Amino acid sequence: MRRMLWALGFACLPASSFAQLGVKEPTTLPAVSQFVMGTRLGYITCSDKYKAYLEKIELYSLVNEGQREPKGTPPTDSEVADCVHQTALRGSGLYKEALKSATTPKAKAAFGDYMVAWETALKGIRKPQRETVQQYRARNKQVEERLNALQERLEGAAPGG
Repeated sequence: MRRMLWALGFACLPASSFAQLGVKEPTTLPAVSQFVMGTRLGYITCSDKYKAYLEKIELYSLVNEGQREPKGTPPTDSEVADCVHQTALRGSGLYKEALKSATTPKAKAAFGDYMVAWETALKGIRKPQRETVQQYRARNKQVEERLNALQERLEGAAPGG
């Protein structure tokens, strides 16, 4: 929680404010916090866009089931593709900046492992085969759990962690 507060811009609060909130003063470097929060928020944003696309395609299929001539045009996932592309670029920039703070081989490895998993997860949001929203949620839950574990490892290995 303290790292979350730090990443959300509470770094300027005095230590007494953190004590009132019941958390220790954050010690993670700002670049590391920005990297973790930026990559995770980017992933969540693209994931939400993909879920919205799946919901629209399910509705379109339901409305047109058994129809000789479909009504309307099927939704596309181009907005998701754009999101993934832009988020990957931003994540790469955040990674380069945060990696400067990695002073140990353990920290560098943790950064690398997290980044590889994050990029794989981001690019894996869209599946070529059709899936339901429920199937995506189950798949996404596993991805989130893996990213959470790697994030904890990264925060533990990063300076101040």
